[in-house]
Amino acid sequence: MVLEKLGTSLRNAVNRLRGKTVIDEAAITEFLRDVQRALLEADVNVKLVLELSKRVKERALKEEVPPGFSRRDLAVKILYEELTNLLGRKPAEIELDGKKTNVILVVGIEGSGKTTTVAKLAHWFSKRYGKVAIVSSDVIRPASRLQLEQMVGDEVPVFWKDSKDPMEIMRAGMEKFRKEKYNIVLVDTAGRHKEEEGLMRELREYYEAVKPDLVLLVVDGTIGQEAFNQAKAFAQSIPIGGVVVTKLDGAAKGGGALSAVAAAGAPIYFIGTGEKLEDLERFDPDRFVSRLLGGGDVVELAKRMEEAFKETELLERISKGKFDLEDFRDYLKQLTKAGPLDKLLEMIPGLGSRLSNVEFDPKEMERWMAIINSMTMEERRDPSIIRGTRIERIARGSGVTAKDVRRLLKSYNQVKRMMESMSSPAKMRRLMRRMGLSG
Repeated sequence: MVLEKLGTSLRNAVNRLRGKTVIDEAAITEFLRDVQRALLEADVNVKLVLELSKRVKERALKEEVPPGFSRRDLAVKILYEELTNLLGRKPAEIELDGKKTNVILVVGIEGSGKTTTVAKLAHWFSKRYGKVAIVSSDVIRPASRLQLEQMVGDEVPVFWKDSKDPMEIMRAGMEKFRKEKYNIVLVDTAGRHKEEEGLMRELREYYEAVKPDLVLLVVDGTIGQEAFNQAKAFAQSIPIGGVVVTKLDGAAKGGGALSAVAAAGAPIYFIGTGEKLEDLERFDPDRFVSRLLGGGDVVELAKRMEEAFKETELLERISKGKFDLEDFRDYLKQLTKAGPLDKLLEMIPGLGSRLSNVEFDPKEMERWMAIINSMTMEERRDPSIIRGTRIERIARGSGVTAKDVRRLLKSYNQVKRMMESMSSPAKMRRLMRRMGLSG
């Protein structure tokens, strides 16, 4: 497993917390000491570790625990969220133009695994984006061309020219592959040393000459938090679109490298997890942290707690008479998950008669969702303004009749009155639980 030692240490910290009977400030502090030790051993920057610990402690002690959960559940959920934020929060989107040849310039420090990564990228893109080619412009290490050809085989063509001028090779290769209508051209460059101003200046010249659609920086995962300075140095020379962190299969400092790159403001696109062509993964911070913390159980806990928080917010809005069409849409989504409505209504004494005029046919609910999605934000938040020409416009936008829109509004008002009649959030929560609308 990638970062096995870090993952084991974090899971042990979580398990020790779960084993405690009392979760107070002392227990949270001890939990965070274990987390800090794990992160520091992975070479995560001390400042980042302390900032993360402070946020987790403050949130774990101050945030309200939703019904049905414990403070230890809350602490684990918060650690999961903060680690995900530390590594970039969301997967970086790869934005390429399908109507032209996209040029991706691949750069990196000598020894970072850049050429191997170019071959892996070619393999990855060829499975998803059509025709892919490589231009090998490394005149300092001509053997890199042979390495690329050996790795990609017949799957991807590798262009090379007997020249001492990298830019001449780049231009010739790009011209050839543009004429042949390739979707993506990966340009492999010579490894840099960030201290060598001459080489970095040369890199700027390449960028101006090639005008790539994307620049990918390859960073060695074994260098730990030094990756921060490396990413910054390259970013000062050329616009870095994204980063590939390599050698994470055996990198004790890999966590430090990942967090350092994220802290430098460079989105991580891929991680290298081995020597084979297939050993390249799209980097998803959420999924990555999930694996570190032990997989699905932590993610499931986080999702269930998030749903509980939303339920609490909805109940508070209902109790204050603020149930609008956005809330009604969420309510409909819950109903479609919960099961057949006639069975659910039978479980609630007296409720069936109160909703006897509300038709909850599954196809009707799909139609209602389409109608609500065709409304403006203002209309969803203040349904009282929906009449006349607004109804006609919403009907056209959702492919239904004006009568359908009026039926939705009537049903919404009936549900709203019913919910407001449940005088307290506690009663409403019990109602939703019996209907299977909460976890």
